[in-house]
Amino acid sequence: MIIKKFFINSIQEIVDKSGLIIVKKKFIDFDKNFELSKLNLSEANILVNYKLHNLITTAGKKLGSLEDPYYYALKESLPITEKKKFIQSFTNKIKFIVKSPRTAAEAIGLGDSKILSKYPEWALVKPWEEKLIEESYQSYLVKFVLKRKKLKKLYATINKEKRENIIYNDLAWESHAEQFFKLYNSINKNGFKNTNLVSVNLFVHNGVNRLSLSEDGNHRTRIAYALDLNTIPLKVSKIVDLNNVNDWFNVKNQLYTPEEAKKIFVNYFNYSGQGAFV
Repeated sequence: MIIKKFFINSIQEIVDKSGLIIVKKKFIDFDKNFELSKLNLSEANILVNYKLHNLITTAGKKLGSLEDPYYYALKESLPITEKKKFIQSFTNKIKFIVKSPRTAAEAIGLGDSKILSKYPEWALVKPWEEKLIEESYQSYLVKFVLKRKKLKKLYATINKEKRENIIYNDLAWESHAEQFFKLYNSINKNGFKNTNLVSVNLFVHNGVNRLSLSEDGNHRTRIAYALDLNTIPLKVSKIVDLNNVNDWFNVKNQLYTPEEAKKIFVNYFNYSGQGAFV
């Protein structure tokens, strides 16, 4: 007992000196008895037993829908076990759907928005996200390119106008395909690892709760669904309640009107949303 107490105190001292914060994990069963009151915002809330087929994608579709260009290309290519042929198939399939660049306004279905029309679709921020669209514009593409060696080399050789469309380049689609291929084989062989949990938004509307994917874990989640996994642990990163629409970050800064934000949210909630493909 004394040794255990000494060990705990030693660990706590190291944590205090390093400035790290230890966050407890709280596992919550997402069943018919689930209530928001079960969440503890001071802890990492991890929902288990949420059905993957009820997840909302970042473009407002139901996970597994063939309206999702990534899942469509993945599903059509998965019978292929040879890496090179899989990459070629995935690239051709997704290019058939995502044919040309769009503005953020076109992507979200607000073609007459003067502000959103100034930005490419990959810079899009949704009404409930706590990020400025200019911030997204300045950071997203750079982060995307830095993760991909071949794109990084190409990015350094082209002008600004071409850089904005590099995300539609074959090399970009091939990088997505490589990631899917690697994840598919890894998860198929070793199972879905829960060390790096997929973050989700918890949508609340008329007493009903649904989960929506955020920026992280989109490839892994699609692979899990393609492998017929019914559920994976999901970490709640944000609660988005339609009743609080006027307090949403990109409504308060007037990027969206409350009416536009409500419409976008309800469409997402009902799996009929629009969003960026890239």
